[in-house]
Amino acid sequence: MAADLRSFLAELDEQGLLARISRRVDPATEAARLMRELELRGLAGLFSDVGGSDAALVYNLIGTRRTLGLALGVDPSRVRDRFRSALDHRIEPVQVDDAPCQEVVHDQSDVDLRRLPLVTHSAGDAGPYITAGAVIAHDPETGARNVSVNRMMLVDAGETGIRMMPPQQLGVIQARAEATGADLPVAVAIGLHPVDTLAAGTSLPAGEDEFALAGALRGEPLRLTRGISIDVDVPADAEIVIEGVIPAGVREPEGPFGDFLEFYVPEMANHRLRVTAISHRRDPILQTMVAGSREDVHLLGISREADIVAALERTGVRVVDARVGPTILTCALSIDQRYPGEAKNAGLAALGAYPWLKYCIVVDRDVDVHSADDVWWAVANRSSPEHAVVVAHGAPAFPRDAHGIHGSRAVIDATIPFETWDHYERRVPPGGPPLNLDEWLA
Repeated sequence: MAADLRSFLAELDEQGLLARISRRVDPATEAARLMRELELRGLAGLFSDVGGSDAALVYNLIGTRRTLGLALGVDPSRVRDRFRSALDHRIEPVQVDDAPCQEVVHDQSDVDLRRLPLVTHSAGDAGPYITAGAVIAHDPETGARNVSVNRMMLVDAGETGIRMMPPQQLGVIQARAEATGADLPVAVAIGLHPVDTLAAGTSLPAGEDEFALAGALRGEPLRLTRGISIDVDVPADAEIVIEGVIPAGVREPEGPFGDFLEFYVPEMANHRLRVTAISHRRDPILQTMVAGSREDVHLLGISREADIVAALERTGVRVVDARVGPTILTCALSIDQRYPGEAKNAGLAALGAYPWLKYCIVVDRDVDVHSADDVWWAVANRSSPEHAVVVAHGAPAFPRDAHGIHGSRAVIDATIPFETWDHYERRVPPGGPPLNLDEWLA
């Protein structure tokens, strides 16, 4: 298992999955367009010259199931199983003194976030954003650590906006500190091994440590070191660490921002982060992530898939596979039905397991849930609209919904009638399983 971002980039490079871009890139007008092309090609991208910044920029580390499997050290078909195993076998982090993330230190008199290669992700965004930082804070009442991923708008050299609110745990923690008039110390670690970011993006129950999950995903403890200016431990092998405080009682305009639905969240009053120190490696690498991208869906989707499959298994459903995507509001399930109507029950159980799930498409065991073409082939060829769709009226999915777009949820049963394989068996080429074309071309 790679220990840090750099060793993972070396793995991507070895597999031919890393594109290196040395030509100067404008972070306001060019970077996001190039990032979209990288995503479509399934490649990670390493930009060495972004607007003249001394730091490099990396994007799309786990934009495919293949690269996610590489990060987790398993075959792509086993990533969800690997995640579920990690949930049950946490490994606590360890404290170290040798911290590459603190090779270079800028105190409060010298911090300047504008030196970082921060990208403007969407044409209507208010400006550049930090989007792939693991935000670390401690509950002022219990001392429990929380790690999350929050968008942060660049304001000036030493300040950002930061989006958070209850029921997200960071919002709960900040509200508790604010109730006593206290500022909340936080650190933002950027440029982590992908499994660390995967853990940070997982919504664990309050009081559980995402860094212990990161250790389980790594198969070894995550290395932490004490922050420079605040009493918060940070990942020792991060590329960049921003330290600061979220001041009590402060709300300032933030946004607009093109969020994961690919619409713009309008300008609103949000919290601020005031920077007290920045530390980084020599020649640091900043990671960025586009909200709603394939990488973002992988980051947020795996834990949701795990919840859905666990819930279905508790009801006895024989789950063949599951996939959250192409957004985190949709899911496809393949099952081996045991009785007529089980597909609809399975879909309803999935809706119950994941509150934001808006559409659940249930297909038979021979359909590839990782292929949207295959899933919609099943919808078109194996379902009757009047019988296939079950709508849960008045059951809201995504809560931010001013116009009723997410005010109901649905199951689409795209399975064949029970025990009718003789009528609906799919045609396949004769002679056996697929052949390796590369061997024939050679």
